[in-house]
Amino acid sequence: MSGISQFSQMSIEQRELHLETLAKRLHLLASIAQHDGDKLWTMLEELANQLDLNQLAIAEDYSPSSSAVVEEATLLLGKFELDIPNATLH
Repeated sequence: MSGISQFSQMSIEQRELHLETLAKRLHLLASIAQHDGDKLWTMLEELANQLDLNQLAIAEDYSPSSSAVVEEATLLLGKFELDIPNATLH
């Protein structure tokens, strides 16, 4: 089962925690990307800010659009982390 379909089956509390963790990870990687001069940092930071601002609304929204936001964030994290030597996806 993919992480996205798992997200759609989580409770609101689990979804909030997942979104909070995802946003923190995005902020961290945005900082690393900015330090390294990677232009991807702005996308990482913007998405992290959106997750921070809309965390509860996304967590309570079981429509496909909320899963799409999580999928976008996950794919962006994966793209960035795969470009880092010795990085692992969590």
